[in-house]
Amino acid sequence: MFKALWFGLLALAGMAASPVAAESKLFTDPAPLQIIITAPFPDLVRAAPKSTAAFPATLSVTDGSGPAQALAIQLSPRGMTRRTGGYCQFPPLLLRFDKASVKGTVFKGQHKLKLVTYCRPAADYEQRIVLEYLAYKLYNVITPFSHQVRAAQVTYRKDAQDPGVTRFGFVIEDINDVAGRNGQEKLVAANHQITIRQLDAHAAVRATVFEYMIGNLDWELLAGPVGVDCCHNSHFISVAGATPINAKGVIPLPYDFDYSGLVDAPYADPPEGIPINRNTDRYYRGYCATSGEVASVVEEYRAHHAEIMALINNEPHLNGYFRGRAVHFMEDFFTTLNDPGRVQSQLVKHCR
Repeated sequence: MFKALWFGLLALAGMAASPVAAESKLFTDPAPLQIIITAPFPDLVRAAPKSTAAFPATLSVTDGSGPAQALAIQLSPRGMTRRTGGYCQFPPLLLRFDKASVKGTVFKGQHKLKLVTYCRPAADYEQRIVLEYLAYKLYNVITPFSHQVRAAQVTYRKDAQDPGVTRFGFVIEDINDVAGRNGQEKLVAANHQITIRQLDAHAAVRATVFEYMIGNLDWELLAGPVGVDCCHNSHFISVAGATPINAKGVIPLPYDFDYSGLVDAPYADPPEGIPINRNTDRYYRGYCATSGEVASVVEEYRAHHAEIMALINNEPHLNGYFRGRAVHFMEDFFTTLNDPGRVQSQLVKHCR
């Protein structure tokens, strides 16, 4: 009976509501941005492990369709592990714009954007940033309830005379914009304030299967670090006016994938208490309360198999070695999905 259900289900991607708000050109144009950021980077890098204080900076940008435009911005180091862990030589950044000054630019309507940077100068670290960028793009294939990203070649320099260093990076769509284009609002909650029963079951399984697909264990949907809003590497969106007390059909949005097996960052170790030896070992952590949706979500992913693999194979910033690793890693995931027995043993019966 399971096999009949399994192979008879149609893809249910249409269950997700279609975006209702106009999407920003910033995230619909596929051309990589060309960005030059001029800032007191020696001071910012020294301060980053202990502070997220902002520094004045100038950002010059072009999307290739016109001349470069210069903007005065505020620039802050952000994040935790990459900023404070002592491994990365350069922190991720938060770009803050004056909304009035970005009118008529590619950043029109933006107030703040996360910029994912290069961690270390070596080429293999840059490849891992490309893979993290691809992780976001892979989830975009599955659902519009996901953060869009825009690739960029970013030059970081301390002054106008400095040639700087240029590396691949990407900007991430703000959570409020994700919510807005899907007719929703961001839902802010404290730890354990949202229950499993309040989650949209299909969306929750979609998100947890995605984390399984990329081999990511660095997330939670119900809790986060002490002293911060819920939840760890997961945002919530819901209908307008919802509160953590009355919200229903809450949709989780995963983000921050450097600890995933797809990226396999050198500084990333499996979380304590998870019985795996390497980040590239998949381990499903979806909830038993929502596992009735697994079969239909699996069909969504199977329906996008070719598109997902094409995205990896056609990514121009990936070199042959890292492309081959990513292809092998993802095909292993689809081998599991194509075997109902493995889905039962590794996902359905492996819930928590």
